[in-house]
Amino acid sequence: MDYINNAVAEFILFIAREIGGFWENLMLLQFSWPQVLIDILIVSIVFYYIFALIKGSRAIHILIGLSILAFIFLLSQALQLFATGWLLDRSLTVMLVAIPVIFQQELRRGLEKLGQTRLFGSTSVKAADIVISNLTEACVIMAEARIGALIVLKKDVLLNEYAETGVPINAKLSKEMLLTIFFPKAPLHDGAVIVEGDKITYAACVLPHSYKKQHDRYLGTRHKAAIGLSENTDAHIIVVSEERGTISYAYDGKLEGEIKPERLQDLLEKFYHVGQYADKKGKTFFKKKK
Repeated sequence: MDYINNAVAEFILFIAREIGGFWENLMLLQFSWPQVLIDILIVSIVFYYIFALIKGSRAIHILIGLSILAFIFLLSQALQLFATGWLLDRSLTVMLVAIPVIFQQELRRGLEKLGQTRLFGSTSVKAADIVISNLTEACVIMAEARIGALIVLKKDVLLNEYAETGVPINAKLSKEMLLTIFFPKAPLHDGAVIVEGDKITYAACVLPHSYKKQHDRYLGTRHKAAIGLSENTDAHIIVVSEERGTISYAYDGKLEGEIKPERLQDLLEKFYHVGQYADKKGKTFFKKKK
């Protein structure tokens, strides 16, 4: 028992000596407090992104194993376990070579994310761009395949009365999800989906029709529903016609028919970048995950 107590005491003293030595060296270098704070901040950010990158992957188990080895090495130094220390010291070179190989996928993924980082842009803008790309691609594919679709983009006015007629989804918006919902034999294809930010919140929703005489009498049910909703709310609605294979866009009681993919993308950029998720200066604050 005394041996264990002595070993624990030696280990604590070893850690205290190492910390004391580090602090003395820091004082001798005569760093200013702003330098120290900036240094600590940068190191903290680096470690945060490293842990965020490996979280939930197999690399976390490897990191735990390396941490255990590092702990054993420090323990061997504190307790003067020469054989254990010699073995781990000789293994250090091998581990330094093995780490880049073991973490190859994580390192590549991390560098890719770093290269895609917008230093002077907002991650919210990037999120909006992904949504715009998914919406545009899905609509183009459905138009070419003559698959009908009705996509409601919620703005400020609540759409609860229309959402209650549909089925709750609450799924992340993606091209694949939209194609699955509007597939002709899918149970939720008949009706509209409601999109809030980067989420599909409801599907198979029933929308009000517009019965104003000035509208083209040859417009289909989806187009009339899109115009009707845009007359009653500030939502923007995308319509894909299964009869004509065209894309239309409704807002403020108006319908812009048979638009090109480039025009659709332009309308969506205006909606997401300076619309419901933008402040008075036009700066985007796209909804983030909590």
